[in-house]
Amino acid sequence: MKKILAIDDNKDNLTSIEAVIKNNIPGCKVFTALSGKEGIKIATEQQPDTILLDIIMPQMDGFEVCKKLKENESTKHIPIVMLTAIKTDSKSRIKALNTGADAFLSKPIDPIELSAQVNVMLRIKEAEDRLRAEKKVLEELVLERTSELKESEIKYKALYNYAPLPYQSLNEVGDFKDVNPAWLKTLGYERKEVVGKMFKDFLHPDWKKHFEKKFTEFKQQGFIHNVQYKIKQKEGHYLDVLFEGRIGYYPNGSFKQTYCVFQDITERKRAEQIQNILYNISNAVLTTDSLEKFIKLIQKELGTIINTN
Repeated sequence: MKKILAIDDNKDNLTSIEAVIKNNIPGCKVFTALSGKEGIKIATEQQPDTILLDIIMPQMDGFEVCKKLKENESTKHIPIVMLTAIKTDSKSRIKALNTGADAFLSKPIDPIELSAQVNVMLRIKEAEDRLRAEKKVLEELVLERTSELKESEIKYKALYNYAPLPYQSLNEVGDFKDVNPAWLKTLGYERKEVVGKMFKDFLHPDWKKHFEKKFTEFKQQGFIHNVQYKIKQKEGHYLDVLFEGRIGYYPNGSFKQTYCVFQDITERKRAEQIQNILYNISNAVLTTDSLEKFIKLIQKELGTIINTN
């Protein structure tokens, strides 16, 4: 049920307004107040959908009442129609607008005009209430989503900072966008020495072309699995590393960045090399027919992992 509040110090005026509304706008409940103070109290308690407010009243005139209603958080959204006794009183109309009035009616009040104006205010109030309700739902959703994002951010930072595996992110041309603490610790660099530099500049010269080929394939298929590189540690030696990764995309489908982790397999590779060397030397014992050839074979095999000059 729609609620209308009429504020006027003239009881006859209130009776006339109430009769017009009841006859022309079915389903409305009309509240009346003979003073501004009483009107503010009723407006706060009843939350009417429209207020009809007379300008000329003793003690507290319509301008002051309107100002107080618009300053109050609980009543500021209620449309106010000011009732003025003089049609051509432009100063009163301007003053009313400045205090927050939404419309005007001139006395003597025409029943049809009053009904039409009230209906317009009711539609405005209904639309504004709907918008405020939608805004509130949206704000709650945003708050909920923000909370989720903050929680995700905390988890991501924890994973990023304390992840046991080195992580790196490259842009579309292969420059570093980001590395995590594990990456820096493993390779011995400071962050400023890495971010913005080309990844292939950290690779062994023999592996640069391999990177160019694999990076092109990576961008085409969107992922990599068990891709090996030799990457330079800051002290000068090279580590054998094995990469896993995926491409991240923007909502429009364009390339955003890579998300990769690597595993240091240097010790594993060395162990495999030693096993192969031992196997080749053991096999040479059975197949080599001279000590000189055998010694040269040993020198050649061991030369792959140590300086045998």
